Amino acid sequence: MRPSLEQWTVAFFGSALAAAVIVPIAARASVPLAVAALIACFAALPWGARRLPGSLRGAIRRRPLVAAAWLLLALVAIAQMGRLSAFMADSSRLWGSTIPDPLVSNHQCLSAYVHAADLARRGEENIYDPRWYPAFTAPVDSAPGFPSPVAGLSRWIEDPYEYPSPFLLLPRAALAATNSFDAIRAAWFALQTVSLMAAVLLLAAWVGGRYGLTAGLLLPLLFASIPTMFDLQFGQFHMMAVGLTVVAMIAFEERRAALGGALLAFAILGKVFPAMFLLYLALRRQWRAAGWSVAFLAGFTLLSIPVVGWKPLLDFFTFQVPRIVTGEAFSFVNRPGVPVFFLSRNFSIASVVPKLALLGLPGMSRGVGLALVWLFTLAILALNQRAARGFRSRVGEARTWLALLTIASLRAPFAPSSYVTVTALWLLTYLAGGIRGRVPLVIAFALAWALIVGAPPLPDRADLMVGLVGQALSFGIAIATLLRRDPGPDAELIPAATTFPRPLES
Repeated sequence: MRPSLEQWTVAFFGSALAAAVIVPIAARASVPLAVAALIACFAALPWGARRLPGSLRGAIRRRPLVAAAWLLLALVAIAQMGRLSAFMADSSRLWGSTIPDPLVSNHQCLSAYVHAADLARRGEENIYDPRWYPAFTAPVDSAPGFPSPVAGLSRWIEDPYEYPSPFLLLPRAALAATNSFDAIRAAWFALQTVSLMAAVLLLAAWVGGRYGLTAGLLLPLLFASIPTMFDLQFGQFHMMAVGLTVVAMIAFEERRAALGGALLAFAILGKVFPAMFLLYLALRRQWRAAGWSVAFLAGFTLLSIPVVGWKPLLDFFTFQVPRIVTGEAFSFVNRPGVPVFFLSRNFSIASVVPKLALLGLPGMSRGVGLALVWLFTLAILALNQRAARGFRSRVGEARTWLALLTIASLRAPFAPSSYVTVTALWLLTYLAGGIRGRVPLVIAFALAWALIVGAPPLPDRADLMVGLVGQALSFGIAIATLLRRDPGPDAELIPAATTFPRPLES
């Protein structure tokens, strides 16, 4: 059948959203390239319209208010991504920053990756040493900056590099292509944004049915939300690691173990928390998938030695890992003079006790904090084991993966809500399919979304309480998802359950 008006409309806005991301970045290089990018985005329009679910047909007539709300949301997402892309193409366009505040517009997590790669390229001693990063040494209220031979990088350098050295293969490749940080920053934004869009749509298509369609249609809401915009603006690898892990799990389910292993391995090397899926695969006795993942971990590590050097790898295990375990690697957020806002918007489990202490709750000592962290660690392992049992529908799998990624990322010593909450929001899109137009559930969904995203900075005490509520919701939704055993309506709407090799007995 020919695509319906609704299918054409959704496909058009999808093409427009992709164009809003890519065209400003392409225009940075040349106008002809921008025109070619625009044509390419809309050339895919007929293909996209034909592949959208036929259940969209007649949706405007059946749900005119919902359709109008979606159109408005899609326009907002296009505007948000367009202005952010303009800022990433040219940092002088402060109007395009997610929030035009110097604290935000002058921050780049990506600078730590490129700075560390450059330090390794120059053979500097211990790329993890705090002396290389102003976050540890410069006055709290000073602007970021540190000398660097990479053009345009100096003004951005602030935060430390925290990841394993094999991850530097990616920024080293970028430095081999260009010595311009501005060019790397623009290309990295486009790569991350398009990759995340692809992962969101791929998971929605794989799940299918009402839940997959609802999650796919909520993509504009996800990308128009402040945490997603922060993640993409900062160049933070967090959501790319989440997307790689999700696509890896889909690849494993589709019996493409080598592809899944490569994706999961690189996600682990960029952000350690996806390593929990190695245990998940082992518990499900998916030995081939686990084996390919370990093989690619070893392969990427060996490949990094001639490129990055063996010394950064040694320094990571002997110098950085102990500092991560003790929290010293993130001590820059606890320096005197750092605003309480940085604690209130830290959604790590390690932040709960300090928040409660500032709110006046007695007995909130460092020992209590350490005990809570390790109890949460044991809880994660128990939830992982529970999640690995039995069979689920595809929507059940999607929820499980996103819930595991949510709680694993909140185990880190420092988990800024400015970007780690995107995983919890993505999980919410797979709960939205069960709303079915019921007003109380619509209100609950909107309220949960707003509380997880958070409010603008508030007075210290109010900000701590708002942060704790959003944090509790992120934990609670993920944990409740993992504790849910009965698939309920999921099995009815999506009858094709995934078959696993030799599953554990439930």
